[in-house]
Amino acid sequence: MHTDLNRSLCGRRWLVRTFPFRHVLADSVFTPALHEQLTAELGDLLDASGGHGFERNMRGFEATGHGFRPGYRGAFDIFFSAEFRRLMSSVFDAPLTCDVDASLHHHEPGARSGHIHNDLNPGWFPARPQDSPESAVNLSDPSRCDYRFGETGEVGLEVVERVRAVALLYYLHNGPWVPGNGGETGLYLDRTGPVAEPFLVAPPKDNALLAFECTPRSFHTYLESRVPRNSLIMWWHRPKEDAVARWGEKAIVPWLRGQRK
Repeated sequence: MHTDLNRSLCGRRWLVRTFPFRHVLADSVFTPALHEQLTAELGDLLDASGGHGFERNMRGFEATGHGFRPGYRGAFDIFFSAEFRRLMSSVFDAPLTCDVDASLHHHEPGARSGHIHNDLNPGWFPARPQDSPESAVNLSDPSRCDYRFGETGEVGLEVVERVRAVALLYYLHNGPWVPGNGGETGLYLDRTGPVAEPFLVAPPKDNALLAFECTPRSFHTYLESRVPRNSLIMWWHRPKEDAVARWGEKAIVPWLRGQRK
């Protein structure tokens, strides 16, 4: 499905903040028609087979996820477009590759808060074929290459290591949100403070998004929700050498064996 980004956005009056780290908040992101398509697609996935399309694969977070894989076609293609990538690259002045890891997340009521982290992690992808279009998205594919460690059982497969550059959360299929519902994304000045005391929060309002550059200071986490909470979460990536030049190799947070995304 191809969707024109300019016609799909409800204006670009996005609020850019620099504290506790650079991030963007936006409400009423897409036109009602596109938001309804996105909501319907997520609703169908949740309803199908009792939600068996969602897996519990995020250690430290009481959520289930449904990953987007190569060959996907649907309403969420808007997020994987070259236009959206260029927009994020411009907002955060970050060099973004075509490599993307993305999934839909679902939290049940009462899901406990997560741990504070910064998302400055590596990500491995099958190398794109040389004849693929320059703008073509390269979605993570665990059937071919382990996203966290680059391991592959495919003989001769070339893999590339990237580093997460920009994270985006888009909230949908949640219904009206009021203070007290929970499910916000908390943003923090550092990782040592109480999870329950964020510097500020991004509420999970339908058709709203939170985006931020992944840096050594981009501390955040999910906060406990009293109602179901749904979102798209995705990461664009940058060349590893760019991350090393900016912050040093030791700033990149390696995955631990047994740890999930």
